Order: sequence, then structure tokens, then C-alpha cells
Amino acid sequence: MTTEAKTSFQTETEAAHKLTAKFGDHKVVELSHDGIKVPVMILPEGRKAASVQEFLDEVREHPKQREGTSLMQNLDSFVAMTNRFKGDHSAVFGTCDTTTTNLSLTTVFDYHDPSEVKDGIPRFMGHKCVYRFPVSDEWKAWMAMDDKWISQTDFAEFLEEHIIDVAAPPAFDSKPDLTEFEKHLLNLISTLGSKFTGPSGILELSRGLNMRTEETLQQRQNLATGETALTFSNEHKNTEGGKLVVPDLFLINIPVFKNGANYLIPVRLRFRKDGTQVVWKFLLHRTELIVNHAFDEGCAKVKAETKLPLFIGQPE
Repeated sequence: MTTEAKTSFQTETEAAHKLTAKFGDHKVVELSHDGIKVPVMILPEGRKAASVQEFLDEVREHPKQREGTSLMQNLDSFVAMTNRFKGDHSAVFGTCDTTTTNLSLTTVFDYHDPSEVKDGIPRFMGHKCVYRFPVSDEWKAWMAMDDKWISQTDFAEFLEEHIIDVAAPPAFDSKPDLTEFEKHLLNLISTLGSKFTGPSGILELSRGLNMRTEETLQQRQNLATGETALTFSNEHKNTEGGKLVVPDLFLINIPVFKNGANYLIPVRLRFRKDGTQVVWKFLLHRTELIVNHAFDEGCAKVKAETKLPLFIGQPE
């Protein structure tokens, strides 16, 4: 090896040793603050300080604290899970968006100590349980049709498919005492001057419309009673000589949430001529009140069975 080559080799070797010395040396120190000790790795110049906490956590037999979010599929499981892990200062939060039917409950097991607790301390809020109220298929189906103009064929097919959801009218005259809902419904009928019907009337309407999908029509209204009739032009006749009396109010009995309680919901019917045909619209009455009531019932169950405070809103 020539002297020049030997010198070059020594120079490269020395450079490698210098790099190793510069970046290979490190030191672990322990920082202490407010009674908490944290190991920190100090790396050489040009590098940064790094925590070794994650490496220590990997070899622990148990985590230092509970964390994570569990998702429950029914309200009873949410209550059971909350009772399993709740602490003295756990709290439940509820969100209710009636426009999107996005409703949920969240238990924060490690929530902050209340301000009135002596020596109360903040918590990490890393351990949670969530339940999202599942909307029923019946509710989705009717809400998909709410306040939308649809064709005569689609209207008739929908009514026949969902006739099981239509409820019989309450027998107002035979009851000495009316419920608050029945009083509200009776007032609604009186205010609107509505013609009320039940499943048989709705079924007759849907079947009558199915027979007349290709016919022209005339619309007639009795100003004294508010009753509206559709008169079709050709050979298909029903028992009233071609007239279909159209009710403008009926009830459906459906749950808001899957496996939840059923609610009676007034539905108003609207229609208008579109050329020689007619288009229809359902108007479900005050659905936001129904959703709020169903949500409040779920919240009441959780409060009663967990004994925890429940706040309407989202945790920070």
C-alpha cells in the first residue's frame, strides 16, 4: 500500500470513529417535577431529547392507567359497562341532533374531580364508553318520504308495503279521559279540519290508485266538510262510482330506535295535479319532538340505573 493510500485510509477510519463518537454516545437522565419522575434520553449534539416512556410501557405487566373507548350495541350493555368501570367522579354526556338523528351517550370514567371536592385534581379522560342510538328501519323509511313529492305509483306502492305501520284512529268518543297525546291529536284534527282515517282507508286509497295509474283525474273538494275526492275518467269504477275519497290525516305507530318503544305519529297527506296525473307528499307531524322524547327516555334510564350525573353536550 502506498503512503498516499495509507494516509487516505487512516483519514476515512478516523472520520468514521469521530462520527460514531459524535452520534453514538447518549445518556439517560431522570427529570422530576411535582413529584413525577420521567426518564429522558439525552442524545449527542445535533440530535434531540427523546422520552423512553414508551419503551418502559412495553415491558410493564399492567398499564399505568385505563384508557380506550368501548362501543356498545344496545342501551342495556351501555348501562352494564358504565356500572362495571364507573368511579366516584365518572360522568355521562349525551348529544341529540334531531335533524340528522345523530344521538349518542358517552361515559367518561376518569372525568375531572368536581371543583367543590377538596384537593380535586384533573384527569386524563382517556377511558370512555359510547352508545350511538340506532335508528329503526321503520323510522328511516318514513323519514325518507317526509315532505317529498312522489309519483302516484311510488306513493301507492309505499303505502301497501308499509300498511302494517298505520294505526287505527283513537276512539275519542268512547274514552272518558284522554291522554295528553290524544288531546293534542284531537286539537290537531279540529284545527286543520282534517278527515282522519285508519289502515283500511289507507289500504283502499293505495289499491284504488294502483288501478288508476294511466287515467286522467279531476279533483273535487266539499267546502263544508273539507273532504277531497279524486274522480277518474274511464271505465275503472269503485263502489262510489269512480271517486276516491282522500283522507288528509292518519297515524303511524313506529319506533324511533331499534328495539325501542313505539310512538304514534300524525301524518298529513298532500297532493296536487301534475298534468293528467297526481303527485303526493307525506308530512310527518313534529318529528323532532318524538325524537327528543325517545332520547330523554334513554337518558332517564341511564341516570336511574347508573346513579351518575348526565350532561347534555360533549366532553372537552
